[in-house]
Amino acid sequence: MTEMGCRKNQLEPKPNDVGYGYFPLEVGNTWIYQVDSIHYDAFAKSIDTFSFLVKQVVVDTVVDNQGVRSSIVEFFRTDSLTGAYKLDRTLSKRIVDFRAEVIDSNVRVINLVFPPTLYKYWDANAYNTKSKSEYEILEALDSERIDTVLYNNVVHVVQRDEAFKTLRNYGVEKYAKGFGMVYAHQIYWIKKTIGDSTEIPNGYDYTYTLKKFDQ
Repeated sequence: MTEMGCRKNQLEPKPNDVGYGYFPLEVGNTWIYQVDSIHYDAFAKSIDTFSFLVKQVVVDTVVDNQGVRSSIVEFFRTDSLTGAYKLDRTLSKRIVDFRAEVIDSNVRVINLVFPPTLYKYWDANAYNTKSKSEYEILEALDSERIDTVLYNNVVHVVQRDEAFKTLRNYGVEKYAKGFGMVYAHQIYWIKKTIGDSTEIPNGYDYTYTLKKFDQ
């Protein structure tokens, strides 16, 4: 993605507010998301849909020897919309040098930068060994309705957007001030042939929608 335009962003934080409210990290913060997923299997010629819940809870904080504070987040999931939560893994999140970072399985990714202003972009993989991945804020809205909730001050972080006749590769996360991530949509599928609308690809399509946030 490339830098676009220079119009005034209505969500540009005031001088005393760099926008850390878009990435809350206090102990006790709890997010519950509904995940709706589609799994495409070209070999089996099947399309399967699943819905389940994911819960993320900030359970502790630690400070490293450089004085950087990280929040420890426990990640739970269910096997259905009514199933019991089971611990999936533990990861850490932190804000350091105006970057919001997630460290999951020892992979450090920059999910957001501050202040979160329109058309700002960065390499999400700048601190890991993966290939460059350019994220960009392509929407900055005064308000947006997601599911049944109206959120104020919402930014859209587009992670990738590739669309070809045999490939769809797209990712976006939406952050609302005071709530953190309120929505995500990830798509990846590939096909073997061009122009066959009946062909089942290989890949997935899933969305995260925030259902509850406790501070």
